[in-house]
Amino acid sequence: MTLRPLICAVALFGCASGDPSAPVTPPAFARDARVVASNTFSPNDTTISTSEGAPYGFCDFWAQGPAVCSKLRKWGYGPTRVIQTYICLSGDEVSINACSRQPAVTQPLSERMLRDMDARIAAYRGTGVRLLVRFTYNFGPIGPGAMDAPIDVIARHIDQVAPILLHHRDLIFALEAGYIGTWGEWHNSTNGNDTATAHTIVLDKEREHFGGLFPILVRDAGELAQFTGDLTPRRDFGLHDDFYASSATDAGTWQPCNLPAGYCLTNYTTPQLETFGQAIARETMFAGEFAAMYSPLQQCDSLASYSHRYRVQSIGLDAPAAVAAELQSQGCLLSFYNRVGTRIELQRVTITGDPAPRGRLAVDITLVNAGFGRVIRQRPARLVFVSDKKVVAEMSADDIDLRRLDAAPQTYHLLVRLPATFPSAGPVTVAIRFSGRDPADALPLNSVDQHHRPVFDPATGYNVIATFNDSSH
Repeated sequence: MTLRPLICAVALFGCASGDPSAPVTPPAFARDARVVASNTFSPNDTTISTSEGAPYGFCDFWAQGPAVCSKLRKWGYGPTRVIQTYICLSGDEVSINACSRQPAVTQPLSERMLRDMDARIAAYRGTGVRLLVRFTYNFGPIGPGAMDAPIDVIARHIDQVAPILLHHRDLIFALEAGYIGTWGEWHNSTNGNDTATAHTIVLDKEREHFGGLFPILVRDAGELAQFTGDLTPRRDFGLHDDFYASSATDAGTWQPCNLPAGYCLTNYTTPQLETFGQAIARETMFAGEFAAMYSPLQQCDSLASYSHRYRVQSIGLDAPAAVAAELQSQGCLLSFYNRVGTRIELQRVTITGDPAPRGRLAVDITLVNAGFGRVIRQRPARLVFVSDKKVVAEMSADDIDLRRLDAAPQTYHLLVRLPATFPSAGPVTVAIRFSGRDPADALPLNSVDQHHRPVFDPATGYNVIATFNDSSH
């Protein structure tokens, strides 16, 4: 890896001046440079949830808000920082349980609904939660009462809600394609929307508004292949498998022909669509939920293998009781949920050099991603030095790009020039922070130090990696 981005990022502390694109010679360190700190770390027993990727809880958009939704936990996991919310569009502020009992929708959304929708999404700001959103006109069951809307009405509604999602795009984990069919799940439409034409209208509209901002998740691999025309992943589209590991083909997720969902691709096979799904998971996002018992994929080892294959970024916490009981009996229910999404662990830190005013340090940090998923969004990294409760040095550590971190441990080498104001004596704590300005959105390292203390401090968003010049240790 190149050291140039880090060296230029710390110009405040004495980096060479001139053309920022020109190579910079890193400071040299003697082979016998003093070891300032050398620490090893162990994994936490449970995962600290993060909005980057986690099991999702379910909240009723019009009936509940952050006061309830930001505290969701189950099976020993949580509170989760990913919330799935169905937004019912069949009437102003209709609870999801009443969504299927409304008149047919034929008109644009009301201004009142749009204002309230905006306010309810905005209320999640500062909570550390991101929303997995699905728009729907019904909440089942399959039948004439589970009405969706005519495709021209759906297209108009997508245009109406787009400014709200764009304004709050940093709060959106992903958008499930939604709108069409029962539960907005793209099957059994009551308005003839189970067609390639209707699917294309919805996906084109959603890509036009949201492409590149957050993933758009399609129910079946075949539906997405029908839209794209081939089995090449597109960066804007992922999958939500609502029958995850719950049948031989996940109830149509991997079937080439699914007539109730409006597609039949005779030129593809189930293995090809499974490979397509794995490629999508590497490029964008794969999320889903358990739906039924299916022993071949719900043994601890087989479920872990399946979940690693599809890099599961989020799975519903509300697993059917029978599925949860089976995994619990095998002893892997919580450990499975702990690995859903991202789980970044700190393994080792070594700091060498001269921790003094204008001194130079080499900081080696070894990290591993022990989760099924990955870091999708770029997380700005900052290395922070604290003494007497004050920040005495802070600098970019953007060479640590967690989006590239996988199951193999990776050691990052950071070279640091300390400022002239750095303390010459007294204990100094070194921390790393992965976030923007809001500590609630900071990415935790799921490790404990040699004294079994968690390295992550949720109050500051800091992950404490070392202390030196501390005479008490």
